[in-house]
Amino acid sequence: MPARGNSISKYTFRPRLWPTLMTIPLLVVLCLLGNWQVDRLNWKLDLTQKLNQRYHLPPVTLPDSITTPDDWLYRHVTVSGRFLHMREMPLYGVGPNGRPGYDLFTPLITSGGKYVIINRGWVPEDLKEPSTRPDTIKSGPIQITGVLRKSWRKERFAPENDLDRNLWYYGDLNAMAQAQELSDVFPMFVYADEGTEPSQYPVGGRTRVKLVNNHLDYAMTWYGLAIVLLVIYVISALRKTERPEDHF
Repeated sequence: MPARGNSISKYTFRPRLWPTLMTIPLLVVLCLLGNWQVDRLNWKLDLTQKLNQRYHLPPVTLPDSITTPDDWLYRHVTVSGRFLHMREMPLYGVGPNGRPGYDLFTPLITSGGKYVIINRGWVPEDLKEPSTRPDTIKSGPIQITGVLRKSWRKERFAPENDLDRNLWYYGDLNAMAQAQELSDVFPMFVYADEGTEPSQYPVGGRTRVKLVNNHLDYAMTWYGLAIVLLVIYVISALRKTERPEDHF
């Protein structure tokens, strides 16, 4: 007769109905969300490539009007006119080496009477007022080459624009035009290239094609949650059984 000895543990996979009915739809949703983020990642990479190609095209003359600003984003243009320095709008921003200062958004009026708001570049805090930098005041006609950019929304923790004090914290083109009582304004900003200003300040040419792209992180998060859910489901469905080990 066989001798009875130690028992042998064995695990079998025996899923239950309700955990299975709950896990399968959740697993499908998590995988679909991961796939969606991968699609968004590829779209963002393709968009970045297109904008970079557009950015490096030779400049063209700024048209009188446009109907689709997205098609002109990061396009280099040239525009001629006279600066309205008395309507300059300083927008708080960090400059080279992390120094605080201001980007100078200055209206330019063209020979046709249209207005274009130019970001001439960055100046340190002590040069915020035009009177502190007389060499930057251009009274005659000037030609500007720069990059077209759109307005942007207020970030969550950014202060509100202070129109009474003419202090700006985010670039709202419509608000700027209204604050300076400008009509017939071109619907995009022009960010001046480096070298447009003969003096040291303002510092132009700081525009780079840089889009926020967190879609890979989001995709990994959804796929990771799907793997965790699957592991938990498998472990919960394992059943431990024991049988005696036979000895002859």
